[in-house]
Amino acid sequence: MNQRRRIDQVLDPGFVSGIADLGIEDVRERRALSGDVENELSYYRRMLHGRMDLIRFEQRRRSGEEKRSLIEALPSILADPESGHRSGRYEVPDLPPLPDVGHREIDHILGDDVLIRLDAIDDAGLESALEAIQEIEAEISEQRRQVQAVEDAFVEELAARYRVS
Repeated sequence: MNQRRRIDQVLDPGFVSGIADLGIEDVRERRALSGDVENELSYYRRMLHGRMDLIRFEQRRRSGEEKRSLIEALPSILADPESGHRSGRYEVPDLPPLPDVGHREIDHILGDDVLIRLDAIDDAGLESALEAIQEIEAEISEQRRQVQAVEDAFVEELAARYRVS
């Protein structure tokens, strides 16, 4: 199998070109691969959003807007506002490394040790971490939109084939 990263495979223009000429199994496999990559990117976005929420909470706590401790507030901070709409798609057993979007400091930001020492990071460090996470989240979101467009193309092709048969 090709050694390129899965996201690179999915976003390569050749991945979708000639879609109508592909066999049904190839279309299904490519749809599944694009769906897996989209799921991974969604998972990473959720992790980033959780970190942003924790940093914002800590900023509010320091400014006096928030009186609870991080431990007291953690359940509400990390609560999924759409928990009733969860489909279980986020069960990703073996995630590959975070997509390389040019910012390796995100590995440090996503590490659990940041949560343990959140109160030890100075205000400038919190703001810097938040900005870095927001930048990475925007890049991952853009990649996710591109992957979703690829996945949609394969879903549409499969639907068209099923309508014909």
